[in-house]
Amino acid sequence: MLRSSKFYFKVVVSSSCALVIAVYLMYLGRGNNFFFDEWMFVVSRRGLSVDALLSPHNGHLSALPALAFMVLLKFFGLDHYEAFRFAAVIVHVLVALMASLLIRKNHGWSIGITVFVVIGLMGAGWQNIFWGFQIGFMGSLFFFLLSLYLLDHGRAQNGNISFLLSSISLACSLLCAGLGVAGLAVIAMLCLFSADRQRTWWIPVGPALMYAMWYLKYGTSQAKLSAADGVPLYASESASGSAAGLFGVDQIWGALLIGALIYFCARLAIRRGLTLRSVALIAFALVFWTMVGLSRTVVWEPNASRYLYVGIVALIVGIFDLIFVSRPVNRWALSQKVGMVLVAFLAVWGSHASLVQGAQWLKNEGDIVGAELAVVEMHRDTIDPSIAVDPLHAFMLPVGAYLSAVDDLGSSAAIDPQELPIASEQARLGADLLLNSLVKPQTMSDSAMCQVENQPEGQIQLTPGSTVVLKVLQVTAYGISRFAPQELSRAGMQSIEAGLFQIDIPADVVEVPWTLTFENPTDVRICDM
Repeated sequence: MLRSSKFYFKVVVSSSCALVIAVYLMYLGRGNNFFFDEWMFVVSRRGLSVDALLSPHNGHLSALPALAFMVLLKFFGLDHYEAFRFAAVIVHVLVALMASLLIRKNHGWSIGITVFVVIGLMGAGWQNIFWGFQIGFMGSLFFFLLSLYLLDHGRAQNGNISFLLSSISLACSLLCAGLGVAGLAVIAMLCLFSADRQRTWWIPVGPALMYAMWYLKYGTSQAKLSAADGVPLYASESASGSAAGLFGVDQIWGALLIGALIYFCARLAIRRGLTLRSVALIAFALVFWTMVGLSRTVVWEPNASRYLYVGIVALIVGIFDLIFVSRPVNRWALSQKVGMVLVAFLAVWGSHASLVQGAQWLKNEGDIVGAELAVVEMHRDTIDPSIAVDPLHAFMLPVGAYLSAVDDLGSSAAIDPQELPIASEQARLGADLLLNSLVKPQTMSDSAMCQVENQPEGQIQLTPGSTVVLKVLQVTAYGISRFAPQELSRAGMQSIEAGLFQIDIPADVVEVPWTLTFENPTDVRICDM
């Protein structure tokens, strides 16, 4: 009876922690919108087909995240990004759960739940946590951890069903992202070089064959052997960045932590205390950093949040595996548990600012694109369908492709056009950038049409749907703005030659006037037609 009560207590506490973390993360990420690579899934992977599932994304096999996006788009469309954000939070919580389960079996429930909280509120991993698209990256990590857990369970319980589920989980890891290749390498090492390899050798074979068949048909490698020289530096920066990101401190402190870990491993190796299983997560991190280094050295982003996320999880679980090897007892003294809780508190407190700032950054990016999409939809019949919605924030999203998705899904990711005047400054600047593409001075040949010439002020207000005729006396510059100040315009001032020009201001549902700004008003005359 007492044992049963303890079990239910643990379930209630664990579930409560998971719920609180999920709700808090959903609250922090409120207001996000589709961002960057997500648009590629929206415009090109809506319909269920073999190619839509198996076509690589930046070299990754992304079948399961592609399928998830198809389902979410079908049920929630473009105007409920909360569903995509919720999916990311759930997968993140599952990663934290699997990491804590791997630690709990060797170190007890209290240490496991502490690790769960630390990973659940990992500030350095904000890019994965709040970005719905990263269900692929986190999903690959989750299924690898699950495969490892099932492999351990199968060995402990002598169960072939667990081995089969481990193999299936490894295949799912490969179906989520290229991160699964690192998982495949580690599981293969554990199965092929262990004492019981006659029972476990087949576990990685099926997933490996599946991935090989896909790669022969669809695969494209971004890895470059010429980048091998930069891998050690890349891996060292990723490792120290992950260790520093855990506590939200400068990278030099992360380098010191990695140095201490190397020293600890060396001591265990000298004492012959290391086993293949004890270094599995450290090996996984090393393979992952090597893969990323070979493919991303040119871009050089070893401290990107999405990569730190993987490194932090691998380091945490790996360190506890090494601790278990050095002292194989799953009961910690009370003072040790208190010390662990204090370290966990420092990690959450130190990295929390990154969590908040990351959520705000993604919200700002979503606000910008949402405002630009409002302009696209208001002027869908006149805007060039081949141009990108935004050359900086959504350069992979052509206007025509977005409108096709809107028509197909019957929903929109744009904000309400009436909210444009009160949107953030960056969002208003983005909207004005697109509006600038709609206003082009048209040359007029009959100068007699300009009957009365009035010298304008530096700026003139133009109502939507109006027309203005300019007589330019010599080369000068002009700017068009509407929702944001011209001096901040991303389009900037544009040159205009001497001559007679007509400018037509398009009409739409927003009554805010347009502003025409002249670099030198004395070089321009306004014609009264």
